[in-house]
Amino acid sequence: MARRQLKVVKLIEPDLCMECRFAQMASVEMKDGTVQRMIHCKRLDCDNWDYSTAEAAKGVQVDEDVA
Repeated sequence: MARRQLKVVKLIEPDLCMECRFAQMASVEMKDGTVQRMIHCKRLDCDNWDYSTAEAAKGVQVDEDVA
């Protein structure tokens, strides 16, 4: 994955992401070293993001598609 700034943002309506074609489940490593399961979005301009609580992430491992 290309180097870019990763941010963890709160989702306004998480259920919308579960049906979105741009969303994938991923393991996200936070700056403190903890790893959490989250939704990774390939869309860079989603209206469902709340940036007020954005925090940096160290890395992301996106799950492979299961089709």
